Amino acid sequence: MKARENPFAAERLDAIRYRPLGTRLEEILARLAEMDYRAAVVGPEGSGKSTLLETLAAALEHRGFKTRLVFANDTLPLTGPRRRRLLGELAPEEIVLLDGADRVRWSVWLMLKRRLAHGAAGLIITSHRHGLLPTLLECTTTPSLLKEIVGELRPQGHAVSDDLLDELYYRHHGNLRNCLRELYDLYATAGAEDLSGNAVALSD
Repeated sequence: MKARENPFAAERLDAIRYRPLGTRLEEILARLAEMDYRAAVVGPEGSGKSTLLETLAAALEHRGFKTRLVFANDTLPLTGPRRRRLLGELAPEEIVLLDGADRVRWSVWLMLKRRLAHGAAGLIITSHRHGLLPTLLECTTTPSLLKEIVGELRPQGHAVSDDLLDELYYRHHGNLRNCLRELYDLYATAGAEDLSGNAVALSD
């Protein structure tokens, strides 16, 4: 099977938008406005923080705001030239959306927070922990959410066992990204037929 034919390929996963549990996007945006567009999206790995941040960026752009989406992680640290370029190019009317604020060195974060408080129209971050900015939303997942997403991705006419999805969810501690990555591998090796039953051997 070609990688692009796998229903759990990365480009198909990227098309899945964040779906809030117990609230609506309009309510999140209203709360964000009340917080003067300075807030944090908090949650564990694979809970949808980055997807929500991208959804917020698109929604804010649609409402006439100018946004700048910035990623910070272990392979793309926000130091040196990247940090200077961000601050040098920043326009006062921009809302900065920083994905991975807790991965930024503490001294750099304090400097960015101070500079962006006065040099940008807003600062929305993702973080694994509370406290960097007031919390806008805490992202969570459920087995039902995983099943809903898989139901949209799986090939028409093929099922994926609920037992398999429950096992994946609890073994990956609710990290939907890792669940879907493993489904990609399982589909590539076992095919759709085996995913409808319980005969697939899960990796350790």
